[in-house]
Amino acid sequence: MKTLALEIDDEQLKAIRERMQAANQVAHFVIFESTERETGKVLRLITDIDSFQALQEQHEADSDMVIIQDIVPITDTLARWAVAENMAAQQNAQTGDAATTLADLEQYTNEVLTENHKAINPPDSETD
Repeated sequence: MKTLALEIDDEQLKAIRERMQAANQVAHFVIFESTERETGKVLRLITDIDSFQALQEQHEADSDMVIIQDIVPITDTLARWAVAENMAAQQNAQTGDAATTLADLEQYTNEVLTENHKAINPPDSETD
């Protein structure tokens, strides 16, 4: 596995998974595929079902979004993705250099996709 900036020990990972299990009872995680109508660019992402429905409404004019896996198992890989996603969201709210955090998020997203037997997202340079 590629070395990433995100550092989480086993105890932290267990605590994160426990919180995710509780959250999963309210709104489970899904993997979805988004296709931009104008460019045909396809991206596979992970989110909870409520956020997926909100995204689908927000982008109904420019993207087709479909769930490709309903109910994603809570694993260490998904927990690492959740931490990276949270860090990316926090850095996006600030004005810092988020390149490393975004690279981690892309890597963990692809690891979750692989773990769930889905095609990974290609590097940005291949999708432009």
